[in-house]
Amino acid sequence: MPVKRGGRSVVTVEIFLENYEKLKKRAIQKRLNIKEYVNDFLKVYIEKEEFLSRVAPSLSVDSYEGNRITLKDVKKKVLVDVFYVNGELQCEADQSNNCIHTKFIWMIPEISRIKTNGNKIED
Repeated sequence: MPVKRGGRSVVTVEIFLENYEKLKKRAIQKRLNIKEYVNDFLKVYIEKEEFLSRVAPSLSVDSYEGNRITLKDVKKKVLVDVFYVNGELQCEADQSNNCIHTKFIWMIPEISRIKTNGNKIED
């Protein structure tokens, strides 16, 4: 249930302790209090999602395994495999490392699941 604080509506949420500790550490590094940092973090994440939905509305992650992320491209009505090899993303469909599919993957959270030392994506 929202309450008013400082002229703004706020809600209380639960954050897992391991996430809180990481966020708190980053907040201190940026010289922000945890509340400011979390709100800024969420704002940026939401803006990024909104941007992606505008520039690549037809793309979404279908699956990921090993060194492969499979995207669903509803505009082209295909599944597109993008592989992580030697520090680069390589799109099988476009035979490119600089197409909309590779750019999309560099911008999504699933990219963080790639293990750089083994060229694999971790589930």
